[in-house]
Amino acid sequence: MKRSITSVWKLMGLMLFAGATLVSCEKNEDGFEEAEVVSAELAEPSFTNYLIISKEDETSKKAALNFLKNTENISIVRALPEIGMTVINTKDASLLTKAREQNLTVIPDYEIKWIPTAEATQASLADGEYFYDIGYMWGLDAISAPAAWDLGFTGKGASVYVLDSGIDPDHYDLAPNVNTELSISFIANESYVVSDDIGFNHGTHVAGTIAAADTNYGIIGVAPEAELVAVKVLSERTGSGPFSAINAGLMYAGDMGADVVNMSLGATFRKSGWLTDADGNDYHIPAVYIRDIIAAQQRAVNYAVSKGTTVIASAGNDSQNYDGLSSYIKLPGGLNNVVTVSATAPQAYYPGLPDQNFDIPSSYTTHGRSLVDVAAPGGDFDGPSYGLDGILSAGNNNGFYFSSGTSMAAPHVSGVAALVIAKNGKMSPKEVQRQLENSADKVDGNGKSVFLGQGRINALRAVTE
Repeated sequence: MKRSITSVWKLMGLMLFAGATLVSCEKNEDGFEEAEVVSAELAEPSFTNYLIISKEDETSKKAALNFLKNTENISIVRALPEIGMTVINTKDASLLTKAREQNLTVIPDYEIKWIPTAEATQASLADGEYFYDIGYMWGLDAISAPAAWDLGFTGKGASVYVLDSGIDPDHYDLAPNVNTELSISFIANESYVVSDDIGFNHGTHVAGTIAAADTNYGIIGVAPEAELVAVKVLSERTGSGPFSAINAGLMYAGDMGADVVNMSLGATFRKSGWLTDADGNDYHIPAVYIRDIIAAQQRAVNYAVSKGTTVIASAGNDSQNYDGLSSYIKLPGGLNNVVTVSATAPQAYYPGLPDQNFDIPSSYTTHGRSLVDVAAPGGDFDGPSYGLDGILSAGNNNGFYFSSGTSMAAPHVSGVAALVIAKNGKMSPKEVQRQLENSADKVDGNGKSVFLGQGRINALRAVTE
């Protein structure tokens, strides 16, 4: 029986979401300028939370935690002893000097914008229709997901942890698959459950693409029977979050036995020390801080991967070719052991027209053989039918939105990874990536493509070859 859908929300404007990486080879981490000396600039710090990082051996980790626990005027906000990292709160800059004297790395726990804000406009689409059946979810056809479902591959038994801005666990199409007991927030004063007054929510949209259930209501995800776990690492209102929240979210997913982590988020940094804060302001920090931030997040990624979790992230939407761009780095995209995803789209898509090409590189997608592993539908906004060229997925309060970005491409890959793992049982992240790459369609010629990496993913081939 069809259920009435009173409206669909349409995201008008490009959603710029970054992130990505390469599992199969080492990233180029050269290009750092000489480390700048940390000086009295912290005498009156504008930050009160700091990352304290020890060496990775067990003796150093224990010594660091003991020092911090036994030092007055330091409050431990979050301890991540497995990767030698502790978040502290203090207003006494002299204590930071003492920490450095203990051979500990001290950097502010910078809060930056990982997801830009965007305006949305309500648009009325036909009531009571299934959006897949009427052709609005072209991305599923582009990757042959329905053909995989027809063979019984639906992702049942696999789990995908969505590191993002929360989720609406009561959305009709998501509720059957969201594990509310495991879902968690690492953002202060915000639940993983997104507030009712928010319409479009990035995390909810991403989750719908991965694993919206087959409810005959509105949409369906790539892996419609996979388990979804919301791990809130970004504010639902600003798209901002501290590095420590993302690192903690990665560790949590690994500890909970996540099969896949989806990270449709990211930011670009200059290795010489330029950083953009949560308010969009560019400012210079010591280059050594950038290096330490990279090392800390790499530890968190490696920890999750060591637990058997496949980490998938978006490549970014700055239209840049990152081949040879060694003075810049994307996080988490520029790290090792993360699968990088670029975006594809049709040109002026319209349901029902024959012989439409779904594999045009999106106008905004970040690219480069050194960065991108695979490609997936992310949509675009440059055609006369914009909206339909985008990716339709869930919004809060049983709503639906179109959105475009590599943030929309990554969850297609996470869904296919869930199909692969559900079929084969527990797999190492390298095995999962190898299967995704080997089964991808070489739509841009043989070899590794500048825009599409090893090719555009194919769900059917991923579970049958």
